[in-house]
Amino acid sequence: MFKVLLSHEANPDIPNGYWNGTRTEGAAERVVPSLADASQVCIAYIRNNDLGAGNFSGGQVLRQEGGAWVPHAQVSYNGRVWALDGAEIPTA
Repeated sequence: MFKVLLSHEANPDIPNGYWNGTRTEGAAERVVPSLADASQVCIAYIRNNDLGAGNFSGGQVLRQEGGAWVPHAQVSYNGRVWALDGAEIPTA
């Protein structure tokens, strides 16, 4: 079981911080069964909010260890999943 953190922020390189309009979703957390699902949730969040790479600030993946959530991986803007040491984790 994993938890993926979703968030966005204004990109200082773009007037008004975003490409188009306003964002529909704020910061959120989603519990997912796999890293592939974490990737899909991030891609959907990016698309739903019309985010550019400079806007997406989420993608942190946590795993449950005992009663605590601990850092496990990172989902990048393109949906690829990375271990904390920088190695790509295949999701297919």
